Amino acid sequence: MSDDVSILSEEQLDHLAQYFNEEVTFSRHIGAKVEEVEPGRAVLYVDIEEIHLNGNGTLHGGVHSALIDNAMGLSVSSLVGVRTATMQMNVHFLGAVREGRITCQSEVVHRTRRTATAEGRVYDEEGNLLAMGTGSFRVFEKKGNAIV
Repeated sequence: MSDDVSILSEEQLDHLAQYFNEEVTFSRHIGAKVEEVEPGRAVLYVDIEEIHLNGNGTLHGGVHSALIDNAMGLSVSSLVGVRTATMQMNVHFLGAVREGRITCQSEVVHRTRRTATAEGRVYDEEGNLLAMGTGSFRVFEKKGNAIV
């Protein structure tokens, strides 16, 4: 990480989590909630409902992917304090789940001035790894993001 990383205040991090929980419509649609956020790290969860299941009766891969993307994006936003966008994402599906809560833990693993790379891991309630992903994110340099 470079020395020009601005650390968001606790108030800004709380605002970012609130924004994610209340204003990001797709996150609300799938029921994703922020459990915790700190600079460069985020934890999100989804309580599985029938609408989340695929034709096999297991959690749809799109829910895994959306949760990983949201968690990684939030971990990047919480570190840089400016607008970001996913440029590329890769997901590996490792296990199936039908019910309960899934949790995604994400952290930024590399950052330059204009890009960041993050990884996210999805676990079930017993701690089994269900999916993992990496993503590259564009970091926009313009300050004044309405989120933070």
